[in-house]
Amino acid sequence: MSVKLEKLKGSKVKLSFDVESEKFDKALDKAFEKKKETVEVPGFRKGKITKAMYLSRFGVESLYSDALDEVMNSEYVDYIVKNKVDVCAQPEVDVDWTTVKQGSNIKFVITVAVYPEVKLGQYKGVEVKKEVVKVTANDIKAYVKRILKQHAELETVEDRALEKDDTAVFDFLGTVDGVPFDGGKADNYSLVIGSGQLIPGFEDQMVGMNVEEEKDVVVTFPKDYHASNLAGKEAVFKVKLHEIKKEVLPELTDSFVCDELEVEGVKTAKEYKEFVRDLLLKEKTEASENKFNDDCINKVVKAAKLEVPEELVQNEVDQQIKRLEQQAKMYNITVDMLLKYSGMEGLEQYKETVKPSALNSVKERLVFEKIAEVENFEVSDEDYEKEIAKAAEEMKKDAKELKKTYSKVAITPYIRLQKAYELVKSTAVNLNDPEVKAQKKAAAEAKEAK
Repeated sequence: MSVKLEKLKGSKVKLSFDVESEKFDKALDKAFEKKKETVEVPGFRKGKITKAMYLSRFGVESLYSDALDEVMNSEYVDYIVKNKVDVCAQPEVDVDWTTVKQGSNIKFVITVAVYPEVKLGQYKGVEVKKEVVKVTANDIKAYVKRILKQHAELETVEDRALEKDDTAVFDFLGTVDGVPFDGGKADNYSLVIGSGQLIPGFEDQMVGMNVEEEKDVVVTFPKDYHASNLAGKEAVFKVKLHEIKKEVLPELTDSFVCDELEVEGVKTAKEYKEFVRDLLLKEKTEASENKFNDDCINKVVKAAKLEVPEELVQNEVDQQIKRLEQQAKMYNITVDMLLKYSGMEGLEQYKETVKPSALNSVKERLVFEKIAEVENFEVSDEDYEKEIAKAAEEMKKDAKELKKTYSKVAITPYIRLQKAYELVKSTAVNLNDPEVKAQKKAAAEAKEAK
């Protein structure tokens, strides 16, 4: 047998096979042995027909398809195993049917996607700026205001006109060309002015109205409005304002903290603000750390060179679709319904939307698998035990039970990958670190002095 390997674009290889006639003839014998077990011929018990009788009745051509499958599978698998061709998708087969006959060399071509060669760039000591974490008085004030708003009450206003952020209670009747339309009428409708819930311009025109005042509000429906019969058309809404209410926030007092917020260990307004400061500091620190880690990973991936086959990207998209299907099942709705709630028209739009993130995910995995390979990370029994213990804690399951599902061999690739991530993060340089800044400055001054 001879095989010619040709590298193609898109991380694919083309394998041209020329298989000796002897192998095809042996495959014909195997094909006959299988066929004779199922074929029924008068005068012969099933499985007892002779080869000569079979060939005289059905012809050798009836065995070609099975024999060809036998040859192609055998030769293809043998070649990729011996030559360590790391395939990552189902192969495409093109047979030269003029060669498929007894006593002839069989020729066929198999094209298959392979895992790409990854050329790593810098992955140790990558330089990234970590965001400086700081909690300001305004941060604390804004957080406290959000909490107070959750406990706010509405108070009727009688001595002024409607303002932004007020809650208006009003009637409206909408018409287009003098004709009312479905959904264009409501009584005692309650709306926070400035919330943007109604057609652009509607709420702005209500500002300044007084209680029991009537007004015509003229607006134009957006061109992409969901009701096609109204899209892009001008409408007139007759509005009558009945009531103005304003939001009244409670004060952050010691009694309010104790009676309404009920934070463990916090009894006074001062203590609550300290609690908020610590909470925001923790959140910002975690966000800064996560962004730093993501920036390190992105920089390493960007520095690497690889050509990702479309098949791997499609596999990742398929996985995301499966997760989407599971989510829809959890909510007891269809995938189409779930997508509509997300503002998407259908599955095809979803596929196109997630493709870029799928490509990034595949790139990241391939690059960090390469780092694990180059660093020759080994997974010890201690590494395995730690990972199982961590998983058991997160999943709230017994470690011994998890071991029955996740053997050391099964999770070794995952642990090696985590070691690669940890290597990149632990060796990364924070350019906002004062010591690093000082070192950079000193090095620059020394270089200038030379």
